[in-house]
Amino acid sequence: WLQNNFGTGLYINGFGDPNLEWQKTLDKNIGLDLSVLKNRLHLNMDVYHKSTDPLLASVGIPLSVGISNRLMNVGMQVDKGFMGTLRYSIIYKPHERKNWTTSLSFRHGTAYYNKIGNRLDSYNRENLTKNLTRYYDGASPTALWSVVSKGIDPSTGREIFLNSNGAMVYTHSFNDEVEVGDSRPIIEGVFGNTFYWKGFSANLHIRYSYGGDMFNTTLYSKVENISSSEILKNQDRRALYNRWQNIGDIAEFKGISLNEQTPISSRFVQTNNYISFESMRVGYELNPRLLEKFSISYLQLNAYMNDIARIGSIKNERGIDYPFARSISFGLNVNF
Repeated sequence: WLQNNFGTGLYINGFGDPNLEWQKTLDKNIGLDLSVLKNRLHLNMDVYHKSTDPLLASVGIPLSVGISNRLMNVGMQVDKGFMGTLRYSIIYKPHERKNWTTSLSFRHGTAYYNKIGNRLDSYNRENLTKNLTRYYDGASPTALWSVVSKGIDPSTGREIFLNSNGAMVYTHSFNDEVEVGDSRPIIEGVFGNTFYWKGFSANLHIRYSYGGDMFNTTLYSKVENISSSEILKNQDRRALYNRWQNIGDIAEFKGISLNEQTPISSRFVQTNNYISFESMRVGYELNPRLLEKFSISYLQLNAYMNDIARIGSIKNERGIDYPFARSISFGLNVNF
């Protein structure tokens, strides 16, 4: 209940649905664990198939009902693929306190919707200008949907679109949208190294991702659709460079004089391959004999670093609230 200037009113938080079913997931997998070469080579691998039926989704409904969305059972989702880790000890002398182990984890998967029919057609239409996610039978949950862009016309500086008839036109229509990418990578994982030589130890982990796509919001909002206030505060330098200027220019962005709103298109969807040096640790364990007179049984010094470096195929910003931040810390472990 709410109190306002006109008296007491009722605030609707949600509606019950007696026909709503629990989301049920059946997860099947086959695994392999293999150790050979006197435990120096290890392989762990799983093949999985996961089906969720019925699938729960939050679907938008007219505000005149009293709430903006509700939970519904809308078809099913199937995920399948494989993942695993390959680990090999290049140096393996545990009795001499010497070890160097390198590892590579990997993951590949695909997914698709089924049995949705036309129940989410209205949701798809409502989000045409908001995001690139759509719900269709056979479509991937991570698929990116948009109108295909053929780039900037060298003669006019305007963007050219591909319509549903295969013709190149200047007019953008969401009725011409197709699947233009998928944010799920073809393969991803972590490459790791663990090194120990008597008292000295080190760890390094590098994350990799290949084959995924991403909508580059930096290009979309900070280049062609930048607001007048953002021009003064946070403008991408590509807003002034790589633009069409003269007839015959092969440019990435439309002419600066064309100041109408730029619609979402495949021109802003880019391949998101990257290698990220995620973390590193270096440590040294002092010889216990040197610590006996101080009544210390164990002492280790450690130095840590995160977000060391990142190499990627996309230039985009993370924002000023949560930027990519390199951090360095130190630790001391003591046992008496």
